[in-house]
Amino acid sequence: MPFEVPTMKKVAEVAGVSLGTVSNYMNQPSVVAPATREKVQSAIDRLGYIRNAAARDLKRKGNDGIGLIVPDILNRLFVEIARGAQLAANREALSLLLANAVYRFTSFHPLATDDQQDQYLDVFAEERVSGILYAAMSDPTAGINRIRGHVRPVVVINYDQPGDWCSVLLDNQQAGRLGCEHLHERGFRRVYFVSPPDVAQPIADRRAGVRDAAARLGLDLIEFTADGLWFDDGRRAAEEILRSAPPGERLAFLGATDELALGALSVLRERPELHIPEDVGVMGLEGAHDGQPSDWVPLTSLIVPGNRMGGEAIRLVLDEARPGHRHQRLTLPVTLRQGRST
Repeated sequence: MPFEVPTMKKVAEVAGVSLGTVSNYMNQPSVVAPATREKVQSAIDRLGYIRNAAARDLKRKGNDGIGLIVPDILNRLFVEIARGAQLAANREALSLLLANAVYRFTSFHPLATDDQQDQYLDVFAEERVSGILYAAMSDPTAGINRIRGHVRPVVVINYDQPGDWCSVLLDNQQAGRLGCEHLHERGFRRVYFVSPPDVAQPIADRRAGVRDAAARLGLDLIEFTADGLWFDDGRRAAEEILRSAPPGERLAFLGATDELALGALSVLRERPELHIPEDVGVMGLEGAHDGQPSDWVPLTSLIVPGNRMGGEAIRLVLDEARPGHRHQRLTLPVTLRQGRST
């Protein structure tokens, strides 16, 4: 006997109610009496009925989904943002639709990137989602303006660009300042800030914070240009720094990312004559690495409020749709996480 796909009409028959009552239960359950809700839900469970979202959205000319575009789900910050946004969306009976743009730098000299951020803006606009959270890596203005006729509420995350939208930002300049202030407190005077060129706004902001604090505190700051953002780039940078640094002088390696700092630690592990942090200190500025006790040397880094960023973005995208809304630019602070590497 062929399988028969359960329909809303069949649910109504099994529950002994009208088709309109089932529709109300699906879309406005508060208007249905509790006893009737139980009968309808029992019929749904018995039949294995799943609503046809495409048909519902066709009638409503939209859906209850919030689209979130992140540059890369390998980056812990964006995982935490997605988690915070999902929890907040669930509390509002909304679904979070996640798109991973797989943003990556294919070349630093000259700068070239590969990503699908604009493509997913179009996808979410075509789906008529209720709003979009856009964790951009470059100026989002053109893409947002292009889809505004289809999706009005948009919140930009982690990219500071004035526009007709709300923003939720991480204080990356504070991150750079915190790094230098901590190293100064730990007695370091010679600090190597290791970073690729300012290929993304967060990197440029961290550099600005590092420069500001180093000048204020009188640190000997050396800016070392790495080949990239990753572990092997940190290894190569640390090897070159140790070859060129004045012998016997205590120094600190301050990585723009935690991956760079972890690469430096791997080099120091091969140099038993150098002690951490007595001879060399290492710190990251990203908050992407936990600093587990099982690490060879737990890394000093930051705690970034990714969960809160996602939750605030949901709050703002919902507020965007309300009359009288005024755009907000929300900048959230970071905190220090002390590890043995400093």
